[in-house]
Amino acid sequence: MRAATVIAFAFAAGALNSATAAILRCESPDGRVVYSNAECPPGTKLVRKIEQSPPVVVHQGASLQAPAREPPPAKVERSRPKPPSDPNQEDRQLNEQLAAQRRACAARLREIEQLQQDMVAAADDTRASAELALRRAQDDHRALCPRQR
Repeated sequence: MRAATVIAFAFAAGALNSATAAILRCESPDGRVVYSNAECPPGTKLVRKIEQSPPVVVHQGASLQAPAREPPPAKVERSRPKPPSDPNQEDRQLNEQLAAQRRACAARLREIEQLQQDMVAAADDTRASAELALRRAQDDHRALCPRQR
């Protein structure tokens, strides 16, 4: 019976100790990361010690006091009314924005065509980079240019 008590106490002490112990981040020379709650394994070095903070305990009967707030400003300015807009001017601005977007999309298409030609002409050792540049340009075009109807 006494042995069972000692074993139970040892497990409880180990659990309590591991709950409050720090976690160690250890790295090997080849960059492999190992986390441990004991010493770093052989062939690794300690990089960082992560302290575990105790859990937050909220008591049932405790009331929280709100932090003191500054009083609101005495004078509040009213927002200025928006001037009446001219529908023709809004149309012109929207048309200009649409034209600028179409020009930018056309330039992106020309860039994609150039990148396709570069990829076809690329040597084997630079082909992967050319394909990546082409894919990125195509993704940018899809994201920024709406489909034409």
